[in-house]
Parts: sequence; structure tokens; C-alpha cells
Amino acid sequence: MSRPRKPTSLKLVTGTDRADRRNGNEPEPQLLEDLTPPAHLAARSAVVWNELAPMLRRIQLLTEADVIAFEMLCDAVADYRLARETRGDDMVTYSHKGSQMLDQWLVAQQACGKRAETLMGRFGMDPVSRSRVMVTPQGDLFDQPSTGTGRFFNK
Repeated sequence: MSRPRKPTSLKLVTGTDRADRRNGNEPEPQLLEDLTPPAHLAARSAVVWNELAPMLRRIQLLTEADVIAFEMLCDAVADYRLARETRGDDMVTYSHKGSQMLDQWLVAQQACGKRAETLMGRFGMDPVSRSRVMVTPQGDLFDQPSTGTGRFFNK
């Protein structure tokens, strides 16, 4: 598996930015203003949305462009919780022939957990990925530009 791409802001800070490889028209999506869950989201997923959206918005990681990925994260966490609750304490079950096998809700819980873990990493929701996420603090209204590469440098 190849190494994931570094964000432009990280390249600028570490000094590895190259003009010939820079995307001059890199989009800068707006932070998501309306934190109400979409109407089509399942009730279980909407509960997760209401738990996580305010925190991600507060740390400036939830933008308009992230809504679908965030919906998938909410679904994965909701499915994980459902599988865990349904499984209870059962780890092993018996097949129709009487042999032991992993409980299917445990398998579902593990799959949902893996899906959620991957998406949570993209939103900086674990210690390792959080150390890789860079958020531009809001600067003075008149001293720092709010867009473009100039926002990463002091004058």
C-alpha cells in the first residue's frame, strides 16, 4: 500500500512543497454550518451524528465536502453499536451441526468496527491520526489572509 498524500498545508510547513507539483486551485470547502442530521439518515445514525458533529465542527474538521463521508462514519458507528448490543456477551455460537463458531453478531461488530476505525482516522478521531491533522487557526481579520498559501506564513 502506498503512502497517503500529504496535505498542502503540511508540505508548506515542513518545507517540502514544490511549485511544479502544487495544485494552485486546491478547493477550500466551507465549514459545515447546519449540524442537523440529514433527513434520510437512520435514527441510530442520527444519534451518532448529533454526538460527533458539534465536536468535529468545533475543531474545524467538518466541512460541506465531508458530509457523505461523515454519514458513512455515523452509519458504521451506529451499526457497530447495534451489533455489540445484539451480541451481548456471546462470543461463540453453535452451527446447525453442533460445532462451535464465532457468533455472527461478533463478526458483524468487527467488520463495522474496522469500517468506523478507517473513517474515524480520516476525521482525526484517534491519537495517531490527530497528530497528522493540521488545522489553520483563525488569524486576525486584517493581518492574515484567510485563503491561499499566504495563510500559512507570518508577515
